[in-house]
Amino acid sequence: MKITFLGHAGALVEADGVKLVCDPWFSEGGAFLSGWHQLPDNRSCAPLVGEATHVYVSHDHQDHFDPDVLNALDPSVTLLMPDYPLPTWKRLIRTLRGPAPVLLGDQEVFRAGPLRLTLIHSPTPRHQDSALVIEDAATGQVVVNLNDCQVDRDQLRAIRRSHPRIDVVLAQFSGATWFPFAYSFPAVEQVEAAGRKKVNSMRRWTRYMQALAPRSAVAFAGPPALLDPGLAPHFFAESSVFTTPPELLAWLRREHPDLAERTVAPLPGDELDVATGRLFADPGIREEFDWENLADYVADYARRRASAIAEVVAGHPEPRHSLYDGFAAHFKALFAAGESLCRAVDAVAAFDVRGPGGGFWLVDFRSLEVREGTGPETDAHDYRFTLPSRYLPDILDGGMSWEEFFFSFRFSAWRPGIGAYNEELMSVLRCSDPDDLAEYLRRTAQGSERPAGTFPLRTRTGSYRVSDTCPHLGARLGPQDYDPELDSVVCPQHGWRFALPDGACSNGRARLGVSPAGPAADPDPDPDSDSDSDTLTDAPRRPRERQEDK
Repeated sequence: MKITFLGHAGALVEADGVKLVCDPWFSEGGAFLSGWHQLPDNRSCAPLVGEATHVYVSHDHQDHFDPDVLNALDPSVTLLMPDYPLPTWKRLIRTLRGPAPVLLGDQEVFRAGPLRLTLIHSPTPRHQDSALVIEDAATGQVVVNLNDCQVDRDQLRAIRRSHPRIDVVLAQFSGATWFPFAYSFPAVEQVEAAGRKKVNSMRRWTRYMQALAPRSAVAFAGPPALLDPGLAPHFFAESSVFTTPPELLAWLRREHPDLAERTVAPLPGDELDVATGRLFADPGIREEFDWENLADYVADYARRRASAIAEVVAGHPEPRHSLYDGFAAHFKALFAAGESLCRAVDAVAAFDVRGPGGGFWLVDFRSLEVREGTGPETDAHDYRFTLPSRYLPDILDGGMSWEEFFFSFRFSAWRPGIGAYNEELMSVLRCSDPDDLAEYLRRTAQGSERPAGTFPLRTRTGSYRVSDTCPHLGARLGPQDYDPELDSVVCPQHGWRFALPDGACSNGRARLGVSPAGPAADPDPDPDSDSDSDTLTDAPRRPRERQEDK
């Protein structure tokens, strides 16, 4: 197999006549209201999509799902996508004018020539994402494309069990979120939080590579370029969460020098020979781009994309009438679709909508009421989001979710402190379509997800039974996640810390289930040793296979 990198999360995998393109993103308007752009500019690789026999799209985020590219595909191309249950996903794929997608379930296998493609869905319905395992039946070579799907330990072990020898793993290494820079925290707190988030992203990437042990580890899927002059400072600020490849490689050389030697950070046009692990660098891209001169490159890139950015903004004209009635109806529909989750928010969220048609509006999740206010100084509230009115109609009409808008970084926010993150509030906003919210609640109802369990934990201060599910986003926890210096369980996915003995969280408004289970004891000298907590709950099963019908 050969892999040609197309920029961001894009890759072309070739084997014996099959040309599989993964997550092609080439839009000159970028993604998320033109807040994100490819870094570096990857337009020179766009023609390679025209050679594709197969295209795989991992999920609906706009830096992976580029409708202009998908609509232009030749009818002969086989388009592969996950079979997600959320109604907005099903409506989105129905809007495509290109080939009808083949929808694949979790662990379902699709055969394309010599390639055996196994789709892996995100382990929790709180994320709608997927990864792809690519096996060449002729050569035995294996490539695992995790992109930015946050697979859990069970899934990593299952992949390794099925594929003891893995040649290449591609995975996201850089953060791509609005926290902390969108918030009005003190500067020192912002910088500290951003530093922790960067390190946690690199640790998560490292954990994937250590679990799968590929010969070649690929730093992939980011960071994006922020080219709008109003957003660009977020990239270069000390509070930025956007890790660059040089930062990752420097960190790896300090922390994991053996892994650093196997790590590559390709640019668009670079080719990786899977058999040898050799990377062939494209000299053309290196004539115009160098990570060491990033600021100058971004400034010039921003000038080249200025008209495309302006066109996206102009596509969201300022409203000519009040948006309050539509705003109130939007949240009342969410209350009706997910009353239990909305009440669990237990807070008042203020939306300070600036510009024509806007106002200061309060969403009271305690009383399930929406009301007009007068301003942040006079109306009590627990959370606040400030945004331009021009973007709100698209959210209210269902053209964009609150999460997609937040990814644009075209807003600011306030909450009482860094540790006041409200998972229930963000879950409601993540599923900002009533049908999605109802489906999300159905899937997360008791018994519809992986059954929650507990694991034994022995520390110098006590012995406990601890919940094995992080209350943030449902990641799997085990005794190996205990940090004796912090006397806390630290989630491996996002670094959330839960202190013993009460499970209180330092990152957000959450608590991990912890109960005493006996006197203190010396901790297990080998937290990764076999124990009941390490038993896989998802027993391996023979995947359903689908043969290409052509």
